[in-house]
Amino acid sequence: MIQALPGPGDDLAARAAEVVRTRTGLVPSVALVLGSGLGPALADDLIPDAVFAYPELRGFPATAVPGHEGTVTLGTLAGVPVLAFAGRFHLYEGHDPDVPALLPRLAHALGARTIVLTAAVGGLSPELTAGTVIVVTDHLNFMGITPMQGWRTPDGTPAFVNTQEVYDAGLRELALERAGVLGIAAAPGVYAAMRGPAYETPAEVGFLGRAGGTVVGMSMVPEALPARALGLRVLGLCSLTNALGTHVSHEEVVRISNETAAAVGRLLTDLLPRMEGV
Repeated sequence: MIQALPGPGDDLAARAAEVVRTRTGLVPSVALVLGSGLGPALADDLIPDAVFAYPELRGFPATAVPGHEGTVTLGTLAGVPVLAFAGRFHLYEGHDPDVPALLPRLAHALGARTIVLTAAVGGLSPELTAGTVIVVTDHLNFMGITPMQGWRTPDGTPAFVNTQEVYDAGLRELALERAGVLGIAAAPGVYAAMRGPAYETPAEVGFLGRAGGTVVGMSMVPEALPARALGLRVLGLCSLTNALGTHVSHEEVVRISNETAAAVGRLLTDLLPRMEGV
């Protein structure tokens, strides 16, 4: 029996997929959402078949945040067919949750079975140091909105999504294992999602840590939940750009993201051919 999948009731992902199919027949097995600095780190290894600027695709606005290029590439990475989103959309830009959800929706429409979400994060634990790769085990949604709001199943019922395991345990274990083999500093962690764009106050940082968060960021959740609802396996990889208690600015986040992107890119390239076996 084929499970009826939920959605927001529009055809934007299907229309975007039609545009993609006019220029490539490549079917990706993995979709990648490349956060700050990661696109350039993978540029030499990603072999493109077709590249689209976001505004070429129905419903996709242009990106406006530094470090987010705003392109979709279908190609191969480490011999694996992939769909790579260079840049994402954030709620703090004024977007509705439907906009970041377009990334996993298009990935699903084009045939991807797995999505890897990458992002820059700040530390909530004194044990973590800048440059560590955080492999996401779970999240806390403090964005004040759910990306599934308004989604329905084909019979009209609300989209009640099982969130016991948003982030795939097998992929998570593989990522931590391979990071160890490659000599990359990595640790599991819970992603606390805030809407932004203001960085967290000291009181908020303390609260998020006590609530169970390991790291804090302003993205990922609006992509992870729709991906899970569509049956995609989700892996979250984060670059820790600032340790607990350190001063932070967006320019500093981009700089450290660029520095740690090489490690995340190396881990991704190693992981991709192994994912099918998980």
